[in-house]
Amino acid sequence: MRLTRSQSRQRNRDALIDAALVEMAERGYQQARLDDIAERAELTTGAVYSIFGSKRNLLLAVVARYADELDGRLAELSDPRLSLDEVLTGCADAFHHVATASDARRRFAFELELAGLMLRDPTVLSLTTSDRLAALFVGRSYQGGEVTDEQAEQLAPALAALLGGLVRRAVLEPGTVDQEYFRRSALALTCLLRT
Repeated sequence: MRLTRSQSRQRNRDALIDAALVEMAERGYQQARLDDIAERAELTTGAVYSIFGSKRNLLLAVVARYADELDGRLAELSDPRLSLDEVLTGCADAFHHVATASDARRRFAFELELAGLMLRDPTVLSLTTSDRLAALFVGRSYQGGEVTDEQAEQLAPALAALLGGLVRRAVLEPGTVDQEYFRRSALALTCLLRT
């Protein structure tokens, strides 16, 4: 079956994102060459420019894919009937899944490279998970009340930092943190909501 033009373009886009992730994780953003990325994707450098326009836009597409994958894992937590504890447990499970995935080491290497880029280019920072998490927390039932916008904004970056740190530990020291530890750690952050 022959692919339509848009299907072919999407297939090429996906292949370039996959290749960019590998190259940037192995060599770093600055050292990753578009020629090598295109070759790994079995495409031409012209395809990179045609689809993304620049190496930076390709990087942002890799970051966006990560964000979309996490959003997919967190989507089921948008059910308004879930309590804060259930949402925190679900977030912990999503991050634990990332930590134990077959490509966890490569993703971790990419995230390290991305951290350096975020320090140099604040526009990359706009793609972080804190805002997504905060939206999940607002209005959740907790100890007879509901989580306020202010509480959600305090809890979200703490949870993202905590779970991100646990992912790093799980990748670097496999077997040291299990899913239950992710969950207990996430639930412990509810102490930030007490007044």
